[in-house]
Amino acid sequence: MTRLAGSTAGPRVVLLIAAVVAGCSPAPVSPPPSPTTTRTIGLTTRVPPYAGAPAVRDPLPSTVLSGHPCATALTPVQVKQILGMEAAGKPDRNEPAGPTCLWEDPVTARMVRVGFATTHRQGLSAIYPAPSPDEGRVWRELMVGGFPAVATAEDLEWSCTVMVGLADDAAVGVALIGRVGDTRDVCAAAGQAAELVVATLRKQVGR
Repeated sequence: MTRLAGSTAGPRVVLLIAAVVAGCSPAPVSPPPSPTTTRTIGLTTRVPPYAGAPAVRDPLPSTVLSGHPCATALTPVQVKQILGMEAAGKPDRNEPAGPTCLWEDPVTARMVRVGFATTHRQGLSAIYPAPSPDEGRVWRELMVGGFPAVATAEDLEWSCTVMVGLADDAAVGVALIGRVGDTRDVCAAAGQAAELVVATLRKQVGR
């Protein structure tokens, strides 16, 4: 299902801080985060799926995200297929949501970024509920490799993130940054990149 509500390079984050408990006004929403950033749930833990996120009917085992995406998410051939050139993965050590890796074409600055959302273990629920049309974001619910996913973007011609739920409490984020060929829809290309990531992860766990 496609719902045009604008676009984003990553999921929204809702910050609930002590000021709320003290009766102060809620803190402002932070800038758009990276692909795997999950929202803070507040003072209680909620068991996914929730907030309208779909359940994963045939989940992969928890070990599927036990490695680092630089080593387990994409093969060299797949990276070349996405970027059009060979590139070595570089870990993003500043990503708090989980292990993250990026591959970049230094000439075009086109980049693919893969993150394992393992810190909070909220799966797709971390980016739900879906935004309202008034928020001006692209929100597309789709299937990737047989798993529920959401493509989000703010600049549809430049960047898009696809979050794929591999289990109710496990998700992988695949972001594509930079125009791919003559396409005006980077989310379509990001979805194809996500298909490659999911195929590689499934193979590693014998699925």
